This record gives sequence, C-alpha cells and structure tokens, in this order.
Amino acid sequence: KHYNIEFLGMRVFRISTGVCLLLLAGCAGQNAVVQSGAKISPVEKETVQDVLANGGFGPKLVKIPAGQFIMGSPENEPGRYNNEGPQHLVTFKKPFYLGLTEVSVGQFRRFVEATGYLTDGERNNGSYMRDNTIKNAPWRFRENVNWRMDHEGKVSIDDNPVVHVSWNDAQAYLAWLSKETGQKYRLPSEAELEYGNRAGSDGMFWWGEGSPQDNLTNVRGDKDRAFANPVTWERTPGEVSHAFAEGNTAELFKDFGDGFHGLAPVGNFSPNPFGLHDTTGNVWEWAEDCWHDNYVDAPTDGSAWIKGSDCVQRVIRGGSYYCYPRHVRSANRWVHWPEMRTMHIGFRVARDL
Repeated sequence: KHYNIEFLGMRVFRISTGVCLLLLAGCAGQNAVVQSGAKISPVEKETVQDVLANGGFGPKLVKIPAGQFIMGSPENEPGRYNNEGPQHLVTFKKPFYLGLTEVSVGQFRRFVEATGYLTDGERNNGSYMRDNTIKNAPWRFRENVNWRMDHEGKVSIDDNPVVHVSWNDAQAYLAWLSKETGQKYRLPSEAELEYGNRAGSDGMFWWGEGSPQDNLTNVRGDKDRAFANPVTWERTPGEVSHAFAEGNTAELFKDFGDGFHGLAPVGNFSPNPFGLHDTTGNVWEWAEDCWHDNYVDAPTDGSAWIKGSDCVQRVIRGGSYYCYPRHVRSANRWVHWPEMRTMHIGFRVARDL
C-alpha cells in the first residue's frame, strides 16, 4: 500500500506502508493522506484524510489524545442546567479521531450524488427554522427546505456546515463514508464532543471566561447586530422564557462580533488547543448518545451512552451561532428526536484509530 504525503498543502512524496510507519509512527491506517502545517494558528494539528474508493478524500480528521477530564458542570456555574450533573471523571485510554470541522454542504453533496439518498427533510418536505417571510419570524416547519439550504432557506455555499439534517441523515452519511474508506466512521459520543470542546480547559468556555477573543468562534455577540437580518435577530417569546426560566442570563457576548449572524464557512475561525474548529458555536452537533436527564450511571470510558434509555431522543452539543451564551458553554447539552432537522443543527464525524 502507498500513501501520499502532503505538507503545507503540497504533495511532496509518495511512500510505501513500511516507510510511512517508520516516519510517521503509523499514518492512521490504510489509504490515508497526512497533512501538517498551520495556516491559521500554532495549535493547528496534523490532519488525516481517508481516500474514498471512488476518488477523492473524506473529511479531514484530527487525532485527539488519550487522557482524562471532568465531564459536566459544577453546581455553581452560571447558566448551568441540572442535566449537566453530576460531574464525573471520564478516561479515554486510547486516542481517537474527530473531524477537523463540521461536515460541509459540499461533503454531504458528494454523498447524496453518489447514493441518491433522500434526507428526512426531503422525504417529509421541510425543516424547522425562523421563517423570515412572516411577521416576527416565528419558528415553524417550513416546506421545501432541505440540506442544500442555509439558515434563511436560501441556497447554501459548499463551505458552509450542512444543516437541516437529522440524526438519521448523519448515520446514512457515515455508513456511506465507512463503505467508501474501509474505516469505521460514526458520530462522536457526547463525552468525546465535550472532551474535544474543552481541549484541556475546565471552565465555562474553552477560551476561558467571558467573551471570546476575535476570530475564535461563531457565536452571538453585540457587534453582530450589524450583520444580522433584523427580523430574525430579535428573540421569540418562547426563547426568552426558556433562557430565563432559571434566572437572569446574558443575551449575548458583550464587546464581541465575529462578522456573522448565521452560518459561517467551516474552519473560518481559529482552532482550539486540540486543533478542532467550531466546537463551540456555528452549529449544534449530533452525538451518538441517547438522551438521559442527568449523568447518574453514565459511562466513564468515553463511550456513547445507549443503555438505560428508551432512546426516543438523541443528544446535541456545542451550541450554535444563534444561542444565548449559556447555551454554548462547554458542559451545555440539549436533546432532539432523531428525525428532527433545523436551521442550526449539523454534525461532525468520528472514527477510531
């Protein structure tokens, strides 16, 4: 077997399996492209791409190190929900791969064109979103909206994260990707998503407390109002009551703007210390796990929590461009039915080494 080795985006040489293992301590398995060289930040990590059987490459992957972290939030964390506890130690005995970015429209398009797959949104004719064609832009099921479209129901660009996709649609994409590459792709577990998000941190956000620095993430800041559709910038009454149900909370990040009030192209912002982009904000990400109301008896090995639930609903993590600050905290978690699709839920891939 042979591998194409790239550095700073340039393919520099082609080597055999044995040499690859010697030079790179195992280039992440069969049919892989190894890339390194940071163009955004010194924390940019080596990435791996599996070759697709029918040509081209799968999503770029980042190797996440083995280690431990405390999952969940302390009881005194501002904005905390009770479903974020009890805190517990999770140990990853082996490293694993996570997608460098959320899956893009272009990547999902390749799957659809190769298989003819129809998403839940196409079979059931629509998705949930703020409908800016109606006064006050209520949340509603909007017909003829599917994965090809953005947060406003317009045709999306290929570099945007794919949205209007369900947990079921993500599973179909991953099954195709596994078949194409000969590797076992899957959705990340909830623990893997929080571990990848925190990247060694233990506070409310991976960058620390308060508003992020410029160019870190696509979240709702006061300076983003200038870029927003004024109809969808204002909150609905239901959103306000939910966010403030357990006391006052910040409506947005102060003195911050990322230039977007909606989807941002994947990888547009600087990575976190693990080298991952958009683990906070941009779009919510589906997890493999069934929903549980708290962490009592949760796995401690980082695996997806499937048992102990009827699994009617699945977990989403990470928050989105649309969220209140309390909803993009590293420990925040939420839930949706596996057939649900909205203007701000996408997904990221995972696979074992």
